[in-house]
Amino acid sequence: MKKRFYILMACSVMAGATSCNKFLDLQPSNEIGEAVALDSEEKLQRALNGAYSRMQVSEYYGFEWTNAIWLSDDNVVPYSSGTTDLQFDGYAVLSSSNTIDINWKAMYQVINAANNVIDGAANFNDPSFTADEKNNMIGQALFLRGLTYFDLARTFGGVPLILKPTRGLQSDSYPAKSTADQVYAQVLTDLNEAEAKLPESTSRIYATKKAATALKARLFLYQKKWAEAEQAATTVIADNDYVLVKPYEKLITDKATTESIFELQYNGNDGNPLSGLFLPQALGGTYRIGPTNGFVTLMNDAAKSGSRNVLIGMSGGQPYGNRYRRVGTGRNDDNVIILRLAEMYLIRAEARAQQPGKLADGLADVNEVRRRADLTNAAAGTQAALLQLIEDERRIEFAFEPHRWFDLIRTGRAGAVLGVTDAKKYVFPLPANEVLTNKQLIQNDGY
Repeated sequence: MKKRFYILMACSVMAGATSCNKFLDLQPSNEIGEAVALDSEEKLQRALNGAYSRMQVSEYYGFEWTNAIWLSDDNVVPYSSGTTDLQFDGYAVLSSSNTIDINWKAMYQVINAANNVIDGAANFNDPSFTADEKNNMIGQALFLRGLTYFDLARTFGGVPLILKPTRGLQSDSYPAKSTADQVYAQVLTDLNEAEAKLPESTSRIYATKKAATALKARLFLYQKKWAEAEQAATTVIADNDYVLVKPYEKLITDKATTESIFELQYNGNDGNPLSGLFLPQALGGTYRIGPTNGFVTLMNDAAKSGSRNVLIGMSGGQPYGNRYRRVGTGRNDDNVIILRLAEMYLIRAEARAQQPGKLADGLADVNEVRRRADLTNAAAGTQAALLQLIEDERRIEFAFEPHRWFDLIRTGRAGAVLGVTDAKKYVFPLPANEVLTNKQLIQNDGY
């Protein structure tokens, strides 16, 4: 069991319990209902905006899904005693978990929103709606669907593939699940098509061609397609619109930096609760989750963390996660970065480490990321040493971004690092309510 700081604060306990059991209305205010005919460009655009908004909700990237992933790794622990958080922290997740249920619902609502846009735009014909506009709209929806299915597959393993809009109960409303490999194959199909349809223009908050390419690099890494991962990452790295920002803290204080490839944009109306859950009361938060002892020790080692030590703060002698911090300013609108350039360098480093004759090139990629953190160049004379260096760098570089748990699973290191040797625990259970309702949906082994 991971070591933790025990913070006995009544307000934290209450906040944790309330948040775990709260199921928000998942229909964003800026989208139209799914029963409304998408018979105008304005309605299509609102439906697409709604798909982005559904990805932002508290039940998905806004907090609950990312929190479940963090609590499963060795960087984050619960500071309150909420039972749901303790399940993920202790690798004893129940299929009846409210978090599992709301994560699943939120993800499939993104998919259904994207399916509505894809279907609606393809069937909408108006002389003023140009082919480029149609392709751009469909391409963005394909990217969002591909990203969500990627997250579903790495979270739950095999899941149902639903590629058409769902409007009420129909004969195909209860599909069987596809395998994880089949889901990943669909993700690649979506991203290839998105890549072909999306424009070359650069945006940090909307899906673009390069965002699709970057997500393909991540997908190929998970599939151990090393040459393809290297090629996709190189395509993004070579684009002059993407530059590592310095100091590292600008990733926290600034939005849509030159390093960002795709991030979810929050504002005063679309609040982001992440900073409130990390920060202590004195800074406007509830202190529901925070860094492990081991991670605090790691970040206090300047030779390893460098300028990334800003990810940890101290208040009243206690550490807290300082990646999301805007609630203390009254704005509560931290953006959530999903794809950024540092990941492309570390993906390429790992892909090169796995190919003959490319250790030096892989090490050079790692050192690009280290230099941005004000660290000296590292050395790694063997494949094993380089892969360990990459693992260590990813742990620090992407702390409080949902990578570490998945990294340890895909590299076969979860047993050695976390002590989780039961491979059945490497995916979460399917929601009990979904399995009960859909007789074709078979529960994951071990749950």
